[in-house]
Amino acid sequence: MSFTSRADRYGVSRAVQYMLLSTFCFTAMQSLVKLLPQFGYAQHIFFRSVIGWGLSVGCLLWAGVSLRGRNQTMLVVRGLVGSLSMFSFFYILTHIPFGSAVAFKYLSPIATAGFAVVMLGEKVARRQWLFYGITFVGVLLLKGFDPRISLFDMGIGLLSAVSGGLLAVIIRRIGDDDHPLVILHYFMAISAGLGGVIMLPDWQTPTLADTGWLLLTGLVGFWAQNLMTKAIQAPTEAVSFLAIIRYSEVIFALIIGYVVFDEGYTRQSILGIILVFTGLLLSFRRRQKQTIPTKPQPVTS
Repeated sequence: MSFTSRADRYGVSRAVQYMLLSTFCFTAMQSLVKLLPQFGYAQHIFFRSVIGWGLSVGCLLWAGVSLRGRNQTMLVVRGLVGSLSMFSFFYILTHIPFGSAVAFKYLSPIATAGFAVVMLGEKVARRQWLFYGITFVGVLLLKGFDPRISLFDMGIGLLSAVSGGLLAVIIRRIGDDDHPLVILHYFMAISAGLGGVIMLPDWQTPTLADTGWLLLTGLVGFWAQNLMTKAIQAPTEAVSFLAIIRYSEVIFALIIGYVVFDEGYTRQSILGIILVFTGLLLSFRRRQKQTIPTKPQPVTS
């Protein structure tokens, strides 16, 4: 029995399953990037984007789906906003401490919830905002935050968080009129073009072994983006709810860090894990209660 089939039995929607799998793939991709420090951030983005673009185009041509798409303007906007988010995040990742950079990244789900309220008319209960707060405090305890970074770098970090939060809302606005891979095709083409220009001064020729790792990174990144797009396109879950699922990335990162990079835990880390799990579980339980169908009342004459 597959993962999605087992999850279906426990009432976990496909949108949530896709988001969880996407988050795991994003974590794995970032771990692969960490294993290749000899390449600059722009070169990593270029290779990841070129590979993702080639896979998207190949799958679309095989399926006979038009590459042009129906919502060209919104597709270009998604590509530009996605590139802005990715480049700004990789910039702060190479200019400020890792923990601070990741802390900025985890502002994105909160930004997504705000944009969903304003642009999509979604309603987020006060209790849900409390769950966001619990989860984010857990992330801060896990990753830490360095207040000594410059105002400029802080601005770039906030730009990364806000643009990343806007992405989910743009994808939901596009809806299912366009194939998920069409959306990805536009994004990858734009980011590959920008990355190709920026990386030229610092180009490093990869070895044969490096090429294999870069191909794997691009493949994992492709699935991460594709699954995230499918999750957000699904109308069964609110975007604001799906956003908080992305906080599970910190749990995946800790597991990979422990197994692959031999990273340990402190009491602060353990408390952070507990808070992250608490926020996620409370959010999921609240969502389950909202979606449980009511039993039909008996008809009386």
